Amino acid sequence: MNDLIQLTNQAATQNDRWLFVASLIVFGVFAASVMRYFVKQHERLIDDHKQARDTYQESLRGMVAETSNANGKLIVCLESNTKVLEECRDELRHSRMERSKV
Repeated sequence: MNDLIQLTNQAATQNDRWLFVASLIVFGVFAASVMRYFVKQHERLIDDHKQARDTYQESLRGMVAETSNANGKLIVCLESNTKVLEECRDELRHSRMERSKV
């Protein structure tokens, strides 16, 4: 970096054309450092986004598994309720038939 500054100072003492070239060099170094900074920020943002996406997907997987388990329990409950209702229906038919005979 010191070599670049010395070269810039030496170029600045030559004439206006060299001063312009030196200012372009300094601006180029500044622009490169700013671009490097923003590229690093962008990479950090991508990493954070990937981590957040992975966390979100894991939570979704957990919710889907819980929902699946709850649906399985509901199916079992509905099947047992259906059996009980069928037994009640059969019992009511039987009771009605006995009343109609009497």
